[in-house]
Amino acid sequence: MEWDEPAEGVLVTLCRMVPDTIRELARAAARDEAESVAGERAAASVSVDDVIRGWIRTTPPEQRNGLVAVIEQLGLEPEIYETELQSDEGWEEEPEDSGM
Repeated sequence: MEWDEPAEGVLVTLCRMVPDTIRELARAAARDEAESVAGERAAASVSVDDVIRGWIRTTPPEQRNGLVAVIEQLGLEPEIYETELQSDEGWEEEPEDSGM
């Protein structure tokens, strides 16, 4: 899928916040998720909005409060992403291992 140049820049900026040891994994996960978001809206290319939504989806819910400041630093309105920031879809707790 094609990527808008500003979207690529935002992904690079977000990845710089991740420790080196997991940066490539975070980049790949966020890239895949951003393309998924763009696909859901039948877009021809990935936008900045898709990157932010993808990044939120790949961030564990208990860490998402910290993303509000990051979104603001990027010059975007966090309120636009309120639903994603509050969602825990895909992050439900796994059942405890019964030891069997």
